[in-house]
Amino acid sequence: MHYIIVATIALMAGLVGGTMSDRLIRAAESSQEERELTRVIVATEIHLVDDQGKERWILRLSKDGEPAMTFINKSGWAPMALGLNKTGSPYYNMVLEPHNGGPSFVMLDSDMKTRAALGLRENGEPYLSLIDPSGQVRANLGSIDFRNPLTGKKEERSSSSLVLFGEDGRILFSVPQLSLLPAGSVAHFKGSSSRVSDIGSVPGN
Repeated sequence: MHYIIVATIALMAGLVGGTMSDRLIRAAESSQEERELTRVIVATEIHLVDDQGKERWILRLSKDGEPAMTFINKSGWAPMALGLNKTGSPYYNMVLEPHNGGPSFVMLDSDMKTRAALGLRENGEPYLSLIDPSGQVRANLGSIDFRNPLTGKKEERSSSSLVLFGEDGRILFSVPQLSLLPAGSVAHFKGSSSRVSDIGSVPGN
């Protein structure tokens, strides 16, 4: 009889111990899952604000149910947005802010020097500039302002303009054509030179 009681107690202890052990293991696994979930933010809209509480970045679902991301500058203008449109196709918008320069898409080399820039000038006219490693603009397609070294007058070109520059900034080719340039003259870009570091609207150098 004594052995039966001992065996029964041992069996019950084993069952209780097994059950508790299983519960502890499951609790540990659940706790681990909860810790993993804390690394994920689940929301339909996220706003990033500055120290003054102004919205500066918004991630949300559009009215068409597609993700969209909007960047807002200090003045409250939204110059850039990207996401998916109502058909599910990607879009990337850069919007000209009135009286504050135009947006630009800039490509940098491995030395972080600007080599190409596509953008809009303050007047809304588009341009594409190709730049050599020294920072010299070598080709400009589209809008460009410069001072004619022969007449001394500022010339404004529309988006149907093409200008090629030499290593020293001299104009090699221009459409529409310029007046004949005297030997040794250098065309000036935006009232200065045609070097990208002097343009001001092209970052990266």
